[in-house]
Amino acid sequence: MKRIVIALAAAVVLLCGCTKMPTSEYCLSKCFVTDATITVGETEYGAALSRFADGYWLVELTSPAAVKGLIFTVSGENTEVSFDGLKFTFDTARFPVGSVVSEAIGHIDRLAAETLTVINGDEQCLASGEIDGESYTLTLSKTLVPQKLELDGCGMCITFEGFEEVE
Repeated sequence: MKRIVIALAAAVVLLCGCTKMPTSEYCLSKCFVTDATITVGETEYGAALSRFADGYWLVELTSPAAVKGLIFTVSGENTEVSFDGLKFTFDTARFPVGSVVSEAIGHIDRLAAETLTVINGDEQCLASGEIDGESYTLTLSKTLVPQKLELDGCGMCITFEGFEEVE
């Protein structure tokens, strides 16, 4: 009798360990608005992000105080930066490498072009993989609303607050 119980217990453990979590496919919305906290190392930036299409953004930095009110309007090939009534425009391809804004919107644009496989959990869902050789993890709510994007290559974490799809 003990052998039968042990065999059944082993079979249950083996079968449960091999079951896959339910998955689904997900595409990040092409157009959305959200407030976000962008963390790079020890520095946290507050931002209001509006994505209108691939390469078309309106980003307003809301914190820290040194950059509060800085607005980036990215229109494909051109980017306008404005602050307190002052404006200048430059070629988007010349966006400073390593800029928090260019890194964040660049990664989101590349991620939005992909169909992601999402592992559905009880409380939240996860999608992870590599984009341009950098690993990422996208945490979504149970209803597939983006909550957090972690980018290991550049050490950036973007936490979305009030993510809303728009047309």
